[in-house]
Amino acid sequence: MQPARRTLWLWVAATLSLGLSLTPWGKLLLYPFKLFTTWVHECGHALVTLMVGGTVSSIVIEPDTSGVTRSLLPAGRMARGLVASSGYLGASVVGCLLMAATRVEKWARAVVWTVGALMLLTLVVWMRNLFGFVVVLAWGAGLVALARKAGGEASRFVLSLLAIQVDGGHSDAETMATLFLLPAWLWASAWMLVSVGMLAWTLWMTRVRNQQWAGPNQ
Repeated sequence: MQPARRTLWLWVAATLSLGLSLTPWGKLLLYPFKLFTTWVHECGHALVTLMVGGTVSSIVIEPDTSGVTRSLLPAGRMARGLVASSGYLGASVVGCLLMAATRVEKWARAVVWTVGALMLLTLVVWMRNLFGFVVVLAWGAGLVALARKAGGEASRFVLSLLAIQVDGGHSDAETMATLFLLPAWLWASAWMLVSVGMLAWTLWMTRVRNQQWAGPNQ
């Protein structure tokens, strides 16, 4: 596969996302992707909660794209700080992984199916409000169906859209400010710098570096 073709769907997705965001109906058309981002964000909190020895009781996704993960955490600022940071940084990690998966057509379908299956799993295990249930069910079933029915190119395009749209939230910065006294804007800025660094590294490893080393028949 030619290096230029590997980046095609990513650029198409970025251009489409930017174009839609500038239209009067952009917020409506991109709304489902904002809800997907909320799911990623809240699952980041839930996963790290389990990693630090806590328990997750529920995840709620609201129509205004906000979300809440209800959990019990071990005592201590460190555990709470890790969980608070995991929403924003977790979304950045997922975005980079989705971006990397767009490079290989045969990987794209498997990744789409995996994301859809994980959404359906969290639906059963954690989702506890009707709106969130419908959103996660629709996304999960849609991604699984796409992986089964559509080709690899369609899967790469969808992954590119998801990678572009996945973002983090800023409300967790206030939690970090309460825990560690540093101002919320500083935490938000630090997370943004880490996210930009991860994105730059992902682009370098999956695009620039491979173009430098790729042979003419690759």
